[in-house]
Amino acid sequence: MKFARKKAPPPVIPSASMSDIVFTLLLFFMVATVIKKFAGLPVDEPEAYQIEKLTTKTHTSYIWIDDTENITFDDFPIGSMADVYTIARDKIEKDVQLLIFLRVDKNSKMGLLSDVQQELRKAGCLRVYYGTKSKPSANY
Repeated sequence: MKFARKKAPPPVIPSASMSDIVFTLLLFFMVATVIKKFAGLPVDEPEAYQIEKLTTKTHTSYIWIDDTENITFDDFPIGSMADVYTIARDKIEKDVQLLIFLRVDKNSKMGLLSDVQQELRKAGCLRVYYGTKSKPSANY
């Protein structure tokens, strides 16, 4: 008498917890991912011996000024100084704790930077920071 071999059923992969694992991974990546807000302009920043890092970026807007006198305010190109005033005034009305972070090319003209500073002052944006690169300490 010949006995037929029973075929073992293929192993079953439990898929009940698969959706929990996928949801947990999705939640983890949503929390851990930092989305870059602005691209800005290519700027070669000046160097400084002593720099201080901003503690928070939640109430921060960025202004870039490159060496060809292009200005962007949070990635919006600025056509005139009146635009700087208008955008800055709108932002300061929405967020009183607003910080303006200026990233200025080291070869840009000081007059343009001074004009931007005057418009920010007129708009009421008095908390202005400047971006620099770190320079090794001087040996005095």
